[in-house]
Amino acid sequence: MPKKTPQLPLSVARPALLSGKSDHSFRELLYNFFTVSNRLEQVRRYLGSRIGLSGPQYNLMMAVAELQDSTGVSVGRVAEYLHVSGTFVTAETEKLARKGFIHKHHDRNDLRVSLLVIDQKGWIALASLFPELQQVNDLFFAIESKDEFQNLHRTLKRMVESSQKTLALINVAASASTPRLLALATREDMTEQPQ
Repeated sequence: MPKKTPQLPLSVARPALLSGKSDHSFRELLYNFFTVSNRLEQVRRYLGSRIGLSGPQYNLMMAVAELQDSTGVSVGRVAEYLHVSGTFVTAETEKLARKGFIHKHHDRNDLRVSLLVIDQKGWIALASLFPELQQVNDLFFAIESKDEFQNLHRTLKRMVESSQKTLALINVAASASTPRLLALATREDMTEQPQ
């Protein structure tokens, strides 16, 4: 009698993530996410290297350039926007300031708040990446319609929030050494009514 091939149990339980009784499409989605994430990181490293920066420093420069107004943008706002810690932004900002790319000063209204502004050298460095940056983004994000882009944008925004909750839950479960906590919280989340 031939041996029965073992099969993995379903890796998800949400009906929206299953195709029939299979999680194959979900697993494929995950592998595609990993691939895209890895390739995005390679692009980020490449763009940063073009102006003598690491990938994260390049992201930080772009975020400051996008968010700053006439007075600058706070470290906290940049950290929130990039989903990183304020400590990370502060440490990388110091390196960028030493290169002459970013200037950091205190908010006149609240001396506890540091504001970041791109210096002229930083603007020149960022400007040198265009139009190559446009070509890279247009090719990487070969999206056919505004609706498709908006759906992707909304979905990823929700996933940023749900992934943050997941990591918080995993940290609690790891510190409590009770895997059942994760199972209980997941079960409760699945029974919530959609808003």
